[in-house]
Amino acid sequence: MSGPENQNNPRMVYLDQNVLSKMREGDPLADHMRGILSQLSTNGAVFVYSMIHVDECRVSGQPDAFVRALDALSAWFIEPCAAGDHSVTLSSGRAEELILASPDISHEASRRVEDLLKPMDFAMGWLDGVDAAPLREEMVQDIEEFWGALEGELPSEMQDWLIEGKRTILEAMNGMPLENIRGERNDWFDRIRARLPDNYAQLDAVPADQVVEWVFNRLDHAEQEQFENLFPRRFWADVDGREEGSLAGFAFLLFILGIVRDPRVSKKGRARREKHFRGQFRDYQHIEAASRCAAFITFDKGAGRLAKAVYAYAGVRTEVICLEVREF
Repeated sequence: MSGPENQNNPRMVYLDQNVLSKMREGDPLADHMRGILSQLSTNGAVFVYSMIHVDECRVSGQPDAFVRALDALSAWFIEPCAAGDHSVTLSSGRAEELILASPDISHEASRRVEDLLKPMDFAMGWLDGVDAAPLREEMVQDIEEFWGALEGELPSEMQDWLIEGKRTILEAMNGMPLENIRGERNDWFDRIRARLPDNYAQLDAVPADQVVEWVFNRLDHAEQEQFENLFPRRFWADVDGREEGSLAGFAFLLFILGIVRDPRVSKKGRARREKHFRGQFRDYQHIEAASRCAAFITFDKGAGRLAKAVYAYAGVRTEVICLEVREF
């Protein structure tokens, strides 16, 4: 099956990366998971994976194991038909081709996009005491390295465009008021946090499909209006009006508001913090990619709650299935 596929296909099931990890040979849950998913397949489920999975598998240290897991599932690769097109294409038998491919400029670009999260990390106070000036130097170096790789990949007639693009980005980066961004973020977060419960257990007790409105209703009118203008209720229900990345952006907002929390993004050393912050970013991307499917299956309770909250508010019909391992 290849070619345009109805995005509302009731059979498409999106597996979170942690589910694929449990499918690898040698994992204690591998046989059990194969049995569960095989039963779903018998009932008509089609398991899909996205470019986000591909990027994560490539850097996992065990790319071959993920290829075998996806092949065992007869999983299909899901991708947009074209930029800005909200319909998708499914193609089979591509796991080895995609995951074991030699790193190319698109793979490098995805890594550099994650580097652009550093200002956000810095604003949240999660970069372990890094000052603005060294951070700016790091980011400039990242851009210099990436543009150097681009120059070797793109034709000579595009070199002028590359030079101009690099100049524009570096100017924006050098002009970015990182110190002010962090200060404004702290002031903003203190105001928001003052309106939410002191005990997060109260927030956690609110059902996921109600928690966004519960939080918004506790903000003052101006803040509530600002958020609702950015993300109107059911903003993802209108297929033609969707903006790529906006569902992932909404998921990030809910994370900032504390609807789910990952203490690992603010503990231990900087490398560990950045690793987990990037992991959170990929969770938001998976949540958006899964919105094209009938179901999203995950072992991550936080990601499951976040997906349910996002989907309920944004008008997404995708069902979230959160798996749990229990010892008997």
